[in-house]
Amino acid sequence: MIKNSQFKCVNCGAFAEALYRTYGPSVLKLTKCEICNGIVDKYIEYDPVIVMIDLVLMSKEAQRHVIFNTDFKAYWKLFIILMLLETYGVWRNDSLFNIVINSMCDIKNNSTINTTYIGLPIELSLPETVRTNCNGWVQVEKDDVDLFIWEKDFYIQFLSTFAGILVFMAMVHGSIVAIKAISSKQKVSLVRALKAYSLANCSLLLTLPMLVWGNADTSPTTRLLHYALVYLYSFTVFFNIFVVLYESPRMLTLLVLAASYLMKYTTMFLITPAIRTLHIYRHSDEMTASSQRREF
Repeated sequence: MIKNSQFKCVNCGAFAEALYRTYGPSVLKLTKCEICNGIVDKYIEYDPVIVMIDLVLMSKEAQRHVIFNTDFKAYWKLFIILMLLETYGVWRNDSLFNIVINSMCDIKNNSTINTTYIGLPIELSLPETVRTNCNGWVQVEKDDVDLFIWEKDFYIQFLSTFAGILVFMAMVHGSIVAIKAISSKQKVSLVRALKAYSLANCSLLLTLPMLVWGNADTSPTTRLLHYALVYLYSFTVFFNIFVVLYESPRMLTLLVLAASYLMKYTTMFLITPAIRTLHIYRHSDEMTASSQRREF
């Protein structure tokens, strides 16, 4: 078994020298795994549609095939597209993250018709710093604001989402690698980690039906249920893929993943109001300077 090989058996995760061997221009034989004696990667003969279906069904074999045994180079494009989609949902105030903020901060009237507020059975006693950040999430109606300002707000939310993703990936990768370094010599590159993240984050595409067809008549309960189910599915996909990628214990992966999600959304919750406040101050200073120039 060559431990420096980039290929892995999709069945047991053992390292493999090659996926297949050629014995002539038209003769090809799939390699068998030396550990489990199964075909190293059966998916190299499958249609991509079958692979996609198995990925949706969270097949670990299909996940190993894509992460370890394919030359998938467009992962960074997928990463950017999915980040833009996540940013759009938060900017439009149409995501589970926004529902939690609106309910926690008691924000009933917000910037879009898609605002969802869920009344909590108890009144939360939030610290003053949290309440200050809550105020940063309250926005005026779009009709009263120049559309250019709302375009700027999208860029602000993009920076916030990007920062949250960086914190999430750094915490997952750093924590699991640091803990496993004690008992394992296997190394996971950042490129492969980004590839796995992009693959797992495809579950975000399930938010599109609500983003496209949701409207003012969609009840808050329906919106909450849809996004909660998507989030649960996404969490499960991330859990399975990180177990496959890092070959870490399930309980360790579960705890690190939960903590990383918490840090990601905390980062987004704190950074967005900070950037908006900075932008308002800067805009105010520019207006003051412009007014002074006109006076002279």
